[in-house]
Amino acid sequence: MRYETIRKCGELGIEFNDINERITIDFLKKLLRGIVERSTKYYDETLDHVFVYREKQMHSVICPSIADLTSSYLLELPLIRKPAGEEEYPGSVDYWVSYRGYSFLIELKHTYFAYRTVKTPRKDIAEKMEEALNQLRSIRIDQCRYAAGSDKMLTKMALLTIVFYEGSKKKISEKEVMRLDFKNIFRKMLNRTGLMKTSNLLSLWILDRRLIIPFEYQNKENEIYPAVGFVGKILEKRELLD
Repeated sequence: MRYETIRKCGELGIEFNDINERITIDFLKKLLRGIVERSTKYYDETLDHVFVYREKQMHSVICPSIADLTSSYLLELPLIRKPAGEEEYPGSVDYWVSYRGYSFLIELKHTYFAYRTVKTPRKDIAEKMEEALNQLRSIRIDQCRYAAGSDKMLTKMALLTIVFYEGSKKKISEKEVMRLDFKNIFRKMLNRTGLMKTSNLLSLWILDRRLIIPFEYQNKENEIYPAVGFVGKILEKRELLD
C-alpha cells in the first residue's frame, strides 16, 4: 500500500486490487482524500472526531467531499429492491453519484476495531460488509438505469469505515500509541476478518500526532482513536445500454 502525507491530517494509504477502471480509481482516491481532509477540519473547529459517531454522522464529511467532485449526486436514492426468491419492495441506496459518465451506487457502513485485540476482531466488521453487499445485490437493474440518466457505466460499491480505538479506565499514553505499527495491525485485522480476500479497495488513515489525544467520557473511561480504515468492494460494473 502506498502512503502519502497530507498536511495537518497524517498519512493516507490506498490500495486497489483488480480494479482497472481509471475513472473509478480517480473518483475513490479523491473521495477518500476529501473525507480525511474534511474530518481533520471538523476536528480543528470542534476538537471532536466526526468518525467516532455512527454511519449517519459520516455523511457530514462524505457529502461535501462528493460535492467537491460533482454536483450530480443524491443521498438516500429511492429505488426498488428484489432479494433472490423474495417479493420486491421499495427501499433506497445511501448514495447515487454521477462522475465523468459513471454512476456509482454506494452503501455505507461503520464499525469499530479495538486494535489491542487484533487476534480476535469483532465479528460485525465482516458482517457489516456482507450486509452492504447484500443490499446492493438486491437492487433492480432497471432502477439503476433510471438513476443513471445519461451515464453509460454503473458501479455498485460497499464502503466500510473502521474506527481504530482503545478504551481504558487508566490514562492512555499517546507516545505509546504512536509507537504501534498500525499498518501491520490493519493487515492482520483484514486477514483475520477475511476482508483481505473479499475486498478490492483497502485504505488506512493514520492520524497526525496532534489529532491523537485521549477523550474522557461520562463513565470516566478514556478512549483514543489513532487510525481509520476504509474497506471497499466493487460488487458490479456493467454497461448501461439504452
